[in-house]
Amino acid sequence: MDKNVAVCTLCKRREAFYFRPYSGEKLCRKCFAESIETKVRATIAKYKMLEFDSKIAVAVSGGKDSVSLLHILAKIEKDYPKASLTAITVDEGIRGYRDEALKIARKNCQELGVEHHVISFKELYGFTLDEIVKRLKQKEEKTELTPCAYCGVMRRKALNFLARKVGADRLATAHTLDDETQTILLNIFHGDILRIAREKPVTDKNHPKLVPRVKPFCEIPEKETQHYTRTSKK
Repeated sequence: MDKNVAVCTLCKRREAFYFRPYSGEKLCRKCFAESIETKVRATIAKYKMLEFDSKIAVAVSGGKDSVSLLHILAKIEKDYPKASLTAITVDEGIRGYRDEALKIARKNCQELGVEHHVISFKELYGFTLDEIVKRLKQKEEKTELTPCAYCGVMRRKALNFLARKVGADRLATAHTLDDETQTILLNIFHGDILRIAREKPVTDKNHPKLVPRVKPFCEIPEKETQHYTRTSKK
């Protein structure tokens, strides 16, 4: 190997492709992917997110974070024969946006042999998000709520509904360290103390009909989940 090429800090054999600033490590593709998987396992254990027989519903939007989480949990689940893994997806009904993501979600579930369930806003609420936005625009009275505000609440309810329907006792979401940090900062700026207190890696069991949510990516930067999608299959 060329002396000017950085060598992986861990294996000390392969060429490094990623520098991890918070640890000082230079990692090759293989060691990087393994480090992410190890971190997820450690996070799950640290916060006691899952049990050996957990029935896990993974929220898969089709984006890089959720697809990466699906692949990692599929690997972990193989070590626990009594556990089960199911992917769930919400179709909000956004023309030109969700169609491609649904294809990606289906394709990855088929590759992994993971059962996949989809629920739509149309099926659950009687309207797509596009139809809801259209109705809001037709109303004479103005509202300060944006389409994202409606979508967020409806999407969370849809995920919980589908997780219960498939018999899951855990709902895993792909919220990264960046997502968690942004949420906390926004709640601080808004002075919302209650929301700050509720922001946890594992949600509290507040109601028997609410499936507890777990966030295995909560200590992993979004940049690293993005790189994982490019390295895990190599």
